Amino acid sequence: MFYREAERALAAVDQIVDIARDIRTLKGAHLRIVAPMLTAFGILPAALAVFRVSHPHVRVSFEIKDLRDIAEWVANEPFDIGVTVLPFQDPRIDCEPLTTVPSVLVLPSRHPLAAKRIVQLKDLRGEDVILPSGSQPRTWITAAFESVGVKISTIDTSSAFSSCQLVGRGLGVALVDPFTFKLASNLPIVARPVRPAIDFPFGLFFPSNRPRAALVSAFVLAVRSAIGTRSPS
Repeated sequence: MFYREAERALAAVDQIVDIARDIRTLKGAHLRIVAPMLTAFGILPAALAVFRVSHPHVRVSFEIKDLRDIAEWVANEPFDIGVTVLPFQDPRIDCEPLTTVPSVLVLPSRHPLAAKRIVQLKDLRGEDVILPSGSQPRTWITAAFESVGVKISTIDTSSAFSSCQLVGRGLGVALVDPFTFKLASNLPIVARPVRPAIDFPFGLFFPSNRPRAALVSAFVLAVRSAIGTRSPS
């Protein structure tokens, strides 16, 4: 009788150990990410690669949505976190600054300006500039060209990654974040700093109507690790 009771007790202990391990690794949990096209191909793939190393059993859903629809999605659908360009103001969303990076000029590898160490915006007079349609960076880029008196002809596309693809085809030049360029660096393109600099501020966003779960906090750490930043003090 003692043996049978001890066996049951030891089995229960084993189960507790299994439960503790599952909690630690978040096994069986589900992380739901939503992002605009602009950040979907640069920061997030790198962050997910870091996250999966430490949480291989977590189920991940990743949706790409128009920036204008994201607040509605996060408020009314079960999404946990996303990355976007700031500012992103909506009462249904809480934002946390992530990093600010200078954009890079992406050129075909054989472009004459590729020989320069730093390219001035005025050097791009007469170039076709590939711009992300309907986004805040587009506004910043066009304003920067106007500030140096350069009128540009543009090709519109939906994402920074597709901008790099079009540059690789020789269809123009583009100004993108360095994370996206790194992802596309296997294409026949090069990146150069540009002056005046055009900075892109990125941030994390969360639904304001519910607390952040441990799973979300773990992913925040993965994002910051992927891009080499620390949490704000």
